[in-house]
Amino acid sequence: MNLIRRTAVLAALSGVAVASLGATGSAIARPKAPAAAHHATKTKRPAAAAAGFLARSLIGKHHDHLDGSYVSGKKTIVYVNYGETADAILSMDAAHVAQAAAARATRYLEAHVKAYAGHSVATYDPGAFGKLLLVAEAQRVDVHSFGGLNLVNAVKATEGVRGAAPGEFQQNQKGTKPSFDYFSTVGQALAVLGLANSPHAADAPDAAAVSFLAAQQCGDGGYPTELESDPATACKAVKDVDSTGYAVQALLAARDHTAATLGLTWLKRAEHSGGGFGTPANANSTALAVQALIAGGKSATKPQKWLEKHQVGCTGRVARRGAVRYQGSYDAAALLATSQAAQALAGKPLARITKTGAAKAAPVLACTAKRK
Repeated sequence: MNLIRRTAVLAALSGVAVASLGATGSAIARPKAPAAAHHATKTKRPAAAAAGFLARSLIGKHHDHLDGSYVSGKKTIVYVNYGETADAILSMDAAHVAQAAAARATRYLEAHVKAYAGHSVATYDPGAFGKLLLVAEAQRVDVHSFGGLNLVNAVKATEGVRGAAPGEFQQNQKGTKPSFDYFSTVGQALAVLGLANSPHAADAPDAAAVSFLAAQQCGDGGYPTELESDPATACKAVKDVDSTGYAVQALLAARDHTAATLGLTWLKRAEHSGGGFGTPANANSTALAVQALIAGGKSATKPQKWLEKHQVGCTGRVARRGAVRYQGSYDAAALLATSQAAQALAGKPLARITKTGAAKAAPVLACTAKRK
């Protein structure tokens, strides 16, 4: 499987995957530090402080999106990170703050929906549409007319086409070389989750799509990073927390509690003694595990505390306060980490995020010490 193709797919789907690659130097987001906010609403809530940091990190003429970059050979490729922008919106909604910024970012995604998720059935990306469905559902935008596109129809149009198995959402553009094909468990899970979370019963994923996702599960309950058309071979790939966290949330939303329960058991075993998740422990994997555990009615107090310990507090630079560090010290991956960690700090699984009752302002962490 081609690394450049894999990097591009994961960049589209989710900040967590790009951050993981960034730790090894293959891909990384390089945002500029946000300017300090003056006279802003102050908060002591970790989730709200993280969401405020995200709101102030938005760039562009209208401060409405996030950028990223990855290294291909000796060349650094900069791109609009639509997936991370979507995660940031969901984090603002989960924390119930920063709705002025969330609304701007949502309008940006609507204006660029085809650039993110594809222009036709031949180029549609079901995982990207799944994430847009979650944003539309949380922001109370019509899922049947998001940027003029019916997100539900777009996702379902990819099911079983061009050699995909029954229930499998085709993730590769028409004409993609076999050596560049990449079938992500996260992409399948996001598509199932977005459809299952729609307020319209008719939008729900069919039994084949749910069954295909469930069938990818390994005997111990974990999920591989890559899908296989033949479920019997699925577990030849590496299992990871990220794929399992998304899959569990999708299965719970689709009411497949048997497979979801096995996945939750695997996640509990994957927790490190300090509360973190991932190899090695990192904020994105930990956030996804927290969301899956909470969605399944399990305690996630320890991993949430792990995230809080990795949040930049009042002793950090003003512009960084509220951000969640990916692993150790603050670096470029912190923006990617925070875009998902804020949701977990708020205790909100993806299917339970909504902007209802959220404040417009983007708060700053309440501190008494003065530091530039």
